Amino acid sequence: MAMKGLIRNSRVKRGILGILRNGGRVSGDAMAAELDVSRVAVWKHVRELIALDYTIDSSRKGYTLLSEPGEPYPWELDVRSYYLLKASSTMDVAGKLAENGEPEWTFVIAREQTSGRGRRGSRWESRRGGLYFSVILRPDMRLADVSELLPPTLDAVVRTLSRYGASAETRGCGVYVEGKKAAGVLVEATGELDRVRYALIGVGLNVSNPVPADAVSLADVLGHAPTLLEVSKVLFSELRKSLGTFLKGRTEVESDAESGEPLARL
Repeated sequence: MAMKGLIRNSRVKRGILGILRNGGRVSGDAMAAELDVSRVAVWKHVRELIALDYTIDSSRKGYTLLSEPGEPYPWELDVRSYYLLKASSTMDVAGKLAENGEPEWTFVIAREQTSGRGRRGSRWESRRGGLYFSVILRPDMRLADVSELLPPTLDAVVRTLSRYGASAETRGCGVYVEGKKAAGVLVEATGELDRVRYALIGVGLNVSNPVPADAVSLADVLGHAPTLLEVSKVLFSELRKSLGTFLKGRTEVESDAESGEPLARL
């Protein structure tokens, strides 16, 4: 599906970075041969990486990687994902992708959101430095039960923050640290009363972004900020474990109920 501004995974960019991270200067010809692309293609992808804040020195002898932005670009992750430099809302983009058949466990990440939204139409300030994303799910459940996706999502955020030594608690659809809001979760779904076609889970986590007076960022708590790439890898992993366990358990319970098996293990 063509969508303006959507940055997709790239085998070539992933390959270029993998080669350059081994250190030293590598020629364009050597990379082209290893990746089975033209030298012009290597040059094109290197220019695109530089535009996305990778510092790559270029000379007649080849390329050297000097620094990286630490952003959760699709080629940096082990999940299916898309990235936008700026979006109205990742929920809007994820919804369009879901309508067009995008598979579940697809993540849509934005560097900034111009109309990030919270619960009941509230606005979620989404300035650069925070982690803003939505994930598409296609759970086998009724629309009335979609709110059950909220607790395991909140738990994943809490566990992620605890990995960095931040003690967090949940209240409603938010996660709080030191009494101030550090993250918010939004769950939306589309379908019929008896069957969800797709659900969207949106998460906004304050990492190193400027925040309102009643909020807090991970950088505020720790005195420094891990990269968004690092945090996203941890959170996406925790989210897949938490929601995966919940959805699997829910399917097993429904299967037992349909077969007449006892539900004692619950």
